[in-house]
Amino acid sequence: MKKLITLLSAALFTSITYAQTYGAPESIEYDVAHNRWLISNPTYSNILSRDSQTGVVTVFATGANGAQGLEIVNDTLYSCENASLHLYNINTGASIISINFGATYLNGITHDNIGNIFATDFSAMKIYRYNTATRQFNIFVTGLTLSPDGIIYDQPNNRCVFVNWGANAPIMSVNLADSTTAIITATTLGNNDGIAKDGAGNYYISSWTGNKVTRFTNTFTSPTTVISSGLNHPADIFYNIATDTLAVPNSGGNNTKYYYFGPVAGVNELTNNSFNLSVSPNPIGETTVVSYKINDDGKTSIQLFDIKGQLVKTIADENQSKGKHSILIDKTGIAAGTYLLKLNNNNITETKKVIIK
Repeated sequence: MKKLITLLSAALFTSITYAQTYGAPESIEYDVAHNRWLISNPTYSNILSRDSQTGVVTVFATGANGAQGLEIVNDTLYSCENASLHLYNINTGASIISINFGATYLNGITHDNIGNIFATDFSAMKIYRYNTATRQFNIFVTGLTLSPDGIIYDQPNNRCVFVNWGANAPIMSVNLADSTTAIITATTLGNNDGIAKDGAGNYYISSWTGNKVTRFTNTFTSPTTVISSGLNHPADIFYNIATDTLAVPNSGGNNTKYYYFGPVAGVNELTNNSFNLSVSPNPIGETTVVSYKINDDGKTSIQLFDIKGQLVKTIADENQSKGKHSILIDKTGIAAGTYLLKLNNNNITETKKVIIK
């Protein structure tokens, strides 16, 4: 539970290794604003930063005692550290405050779109809720019979989805309206650690038993696909939808792995300008206009995702004729923060980073 880059396409599989100092890396997050990965490194009680362009790894924050799950909300990095939730400034790595939950072993962490953080207590079999505005917390779920680990917010269904430790561990949900839990699906997976979600709604589960990552569809009903095996204790994973990249802290191997889904060329580019997509003004105001040009008639969608890959809002979803188009963004009900605007026309996509204040 707690640098090899793999380019994965239909016909190509290559790898490059970056030798760095890792100590059982546990959780990884993509920091959109700084184009880097942040990685909890509990053996050395620090949090690492890996530059997405160069692969250079440096220390982002020290004093991160036993750091496990990481979560970025606006300009703050939240770190699960034993009994406490520790807050760091995302720009400087400076410690802000440590809030003692009285937990036994905080592990997985996620956040909704109204300012709540949810963190799993692996040992006490609980889930905590923390309000980022008031800095108040409460025990949100008790009575679990398995140890909860990785957790992710599922906005369309107003729930969190979480994985569990143990043999044949089910994938479960917690309803955010009333804190009730339910089994989504039984599995044959064991000792599940992390969970992530891509832009198409597919879920990824990392498991220590079998040392693999498995992909599920968004309904958890179709046959599963093993994305990678031969890992060494894969931990708390993250999917960056801007570049279709799945990042895996390989805690037992003291490295991290990055799996790219889609074209190898331009994988690190946030946008390819195929639609001349523009957003003005950005940061988004009351009358922000999205302008673009599509080359073919067909199905066109414009969707807004948060940096965890969760769908926040569908702005357009219709058949459109080729040529120039423009549409207003309504930001009503959307929290301030960094988002990704994704345009899809006939399965060709372009993504731009946008800010809502």
